[in-house]
Amino acid sequence: MKYVALLRGINVGGNRKVEMQRLKKSFEKMGYENVSTYINSGNV
Repeated sequence: MKYVALLRGINVGGNRKVEMQRLKKSFEKMGYENVSTYINSGNV
């Protein structure tokens, strides 16, 4: 099964910047496998 997460307000306007590698690791800690991100948009 595949999932998509479209997170709003991530890395917009330079505020509350989140590194995509850190976001990816957070999803992996929650038990998701083969996690990938798309550009710096917060799409996982």
